[in-house]
Amino acid sequence: MLLAEVKGTLEHKQTPYYDFDRIAGCYDSWYDSTIGAIYDRLEKRTIGKLLSKERCSGKLLEVGCGTGHWSRYFSNKGFEVTGVDVSGEMIEIANQKHIPNSRFEVADGQNLPFAYESFDVAAAITALEFTSDPAKMLSEMARCVKKSEGVLIIGVLNALSGYNQKRKKISGSVYSAANMFSPQQIRDLLSLYGISTIRTTGFVPENERLLGMSSLWEYLGQFLFTQRGAFIAARVDL
Repeated sequence: MLLAEVKGTLEHKQTPYYDFDRIAGCYDSWYDSTIGAIYDRLEKRTIGKLLSKERCSGKLLEVGCGTGHWSRYFSNKGFEVTGVDVSGEMIEIANQKHIPNSRFEVADGQNLPFAYESFDVAAAITALEFTSDPAKMLSEMARCVKKSEGVLIIGVLNALSGYNQKRKKISGSVYSAANMFSPQQIRDLLSLYGISTIRTTGFVPENERLLGMSSLWEYLGQFLFTQRGAFIAARVDL
């Protein structure tokens, strides 16, 4: 699929940019909740599988790093992390965390202030959903990654997930502003850069009384509803 065709399929879904400055102070509270911690564990496990063959000692660019939650994960993996976000409030919180081997700055993911092939890996976790031009952001990420053994790592909210569809309907929420993707849309976007590996995860019971059965829910979801997990993780080797 050509770049123009991919952009065309997404254009009708675009919504105004969400002001993340408004929620910067409470953004990390999601990960402190019981259900948020479960999703976080599943998402990191899946991203970890995609990174399993990496040396995890190179330079990693994280686009849409927010408060640095995933930056700490990548730092703990052994990467030297450069995180960028358009939200100054988010970047301020990320800097206050003093995450080892990490630095943060305000920058637009669609116009990155870095030279060609400056990084070994470029990652965007739940960032493409909140940009006006996802294809442009991916193009900028690919530009900044080495063309020999360079890697793109993408994580997005799955439009096919029933849980995400319910969250999308919450008026005024961050989810209502998200341009979610299906696995096929992500595959099409990434096809410009190489063959992608796509995984879905995040089959979690919505009823809090059933959260103790999350492992079983995930197993059944992976077996029965492979395309409908709440989180899509993808990797492309450039």
